[in-house]
Amino acid sequence: MKSIKKLLHQAAVALESEIETVREKPSTEILFNGVKTKTAPADSFDYKFDCHQPSIRFAEEIKATFGEKSYTIHPVSFEDNEVVLRFPEDLESTISTIHLEWENDFVLKRTLSEIMKLQDLDDGVEQRLERLFKPSDAAIPFDESIKEDGLRNDAQRDAIEKAMVRRTLFVWGPPGTGKTDTLGYIIANYLNSGKKVLFASNTNRAVDVGLISSLHALNVIGVNINPEKISRFGDAALKSDLLENHLFDGQIESAITKQKEEAGEWVDLLSRREKALRAVEKRLKNGKQPTSNQELELKLIDQKIKDAGGLEILEDRLEELSHVNERKELWKKQLVATTLAKVCTSDLFHDLDFDAVVVDESSMANLPYLMVLAAHAKWHMVVVGDPMQLPPIALTSDHDAREFLEKDIFTTVSGAETGEDLFSWHDENPGFTSFFDTQYRLESSLADVISTVFYEGRLKTGKTTDDTGTLTLNDRAFHLVNTSKYGPYLLQKEGERGFKPVNSVHQEVIERLLKNMAGRGILMEQVGVIVPFRSVVYDLRNRLYEAGIRNVEVGTIHTFQGREKDYIIFDTVMSGEQQHGRIRHYSVRPLDEDKNGLSVPRLLNVAFSRSKRELVVIADMEHINKMYGEKFLGRLLKRIG
Repeated sequence: MKSIKKLLHQAAVALESEIETVREKPSTEILFNGVKTKTAPADSFDYKFDCHQPSIRFAEEIKATFGEKSYTIHPVSFEDNEVVLRFPEDLESTISTIHLEWENDFVLKRTLSEIMKLQDLDDGVEQRLERLFKPSDAAIPFDESIKEDGLRNDAQRDAIEKAMVRRTLFVWGPPGTGKTDTLGYIIANYLNSGKKVLFASNTNRAVDVGLISSLHALNVIGVNINPEKISRFGDAALKSDLLENHLFDGQIESAITKQKEEAGEWVDLLSRREKALRAVEKRLKNGKQPTSNQELELKLIDQKIKDAGGLEILEDRLEELSHVNERKELWKKQLVATTLAKVCTSDLFHDLDFDAVVVDESSMANLPYLMVLAAHAKWHMVVVGDPMQLPPIALTSDHDAREFLEKDIFTTVSGAETGEDLFSWHDENPGFTSFFDTQYRLESSLADVISTVFYEGRLKTGKTTDDTGTLTLNDRAFHLVNTSKYGPYLLQKEGERGFKPVNSVHQEVIERLLKNMAGRGILMEQVGVIVPFRSVVYDLRNRLYEAGIRNVEVGTIHTFQGREKDYIIFDTVMSGEQQHGRIRHYSVRPLDEDKNGLSVPRLLNVAFSRSKRELVVIADMEHINKMYGEKFLGRLLKRIG
């Protein structure tokens, strides 16, 4: 393992490279069916769109193209996969399609700034980073018994117990194994022991879910904490009554109101003094002396002001009571829940220490993020995630920078290059690692496949097919549609740069399949379509829209990370490409481990584990057998075929 100072230097260099790339390659998105809202101020017009790119909320400005006109617009809010964009002109009541482009470097720049500060670290902060990258079995005394709901399985209870005594704990939880519920009890036990906790995750939705889980756990184990001591910092994605009293912005408004009420007596006193002085001045201008009542009133008012410390001190106190020190308010909290990006970008977190830092979905977080989070962890750091799910992503073409930014904390600390290596690391370090071995979400038939292919057969199922109703395809939770008999082939989009494949046969199969599902009474909101390439997302969205199929979510594997649908269609897209009258077969980076290493099983694991009821895979098996026969994709499809 490299020294901490060397890791920090690598982080700074990698972030600089990523920032340069992001500026050269702006983020893009196509949004549909924007609806005008009534919330915009004068001379502005707000439109709400469905959007699955949360990074858009960090854009300082966005170039929007609508028809033949372009506008400079700004994001107003992003909540629950809906973005509100502010336009300078009134376009129409609805916007059918709009193309967006923006520079997405704000979070990167602020994170780089935090990393630069850490390079001048003192011994205490260096030890915190050491504990993250070089964990040990070193323990902190904890003489109490943990509290939980009695429903935790052995692995989950073991993780809670370890979290209370270990300086660093890595919790490896595959999909549906109860990670979020259990981290709720970890946080509740920290709070019960009087510790101050920072909980962070990648997305606002994940933060909300984790905080709600913690609030539920606190209620179950009977720990009463003043709601003002628990704060949701940043924009909540979920509309929940449970979160309402904990929103930081609302807490600040309440504090200001309370202070204004506290200042009311003094404001009234100064107002009475001003009024009395004006009355006296008026009599003096008219050549009259103040009345005895006026003199007495002024004397009483001045005495009260003197008792309060004098006029100057009283005015200073009123100035202080007219606003709230947000950093001071944040420091008063016992539990703060927010995103990783907020911790890295908000000045309010500068130099704030927490007894425990808990990070969910940490296998998706890049190392610089986790370095910043670790610097806030005084006693404990709990790292929760699944190293067999998607790792972080980077855009830079610099090999060393990209390799650093796309490495997750689990493989970094373990030195693992394969899934087998990860399990060996876990088996050799039971003191600071925990593996959740029972899943409760997937149908058992699909879970068995995923366990065998991705988790060495260690993943058990704690639910049965009957838990979610009768399946419709061969009494299995998965089905393979082999398109080889339809003669599929790829074409490249004309005039486009990069790899932009079009598989018309597969698109037609998806359209027919969705219509059949609708005919079976399945709501399109219950269905997600996953494809490996972003360009295919746009093509497929347009085709389905024109076919009258609405409300189906279409996205890449990364789009669906951490999420689920009742029904998932996964289109592998790849077939042989038609070139000059011939069909040429080749493999591609997202699906070939010879080109993409451990990322391939991670990508496939995410794609295959998003469905709660039924998974349908569309694949040209002649092409798959030819190019991926003994690779992960080929072996996986043979298992479900």
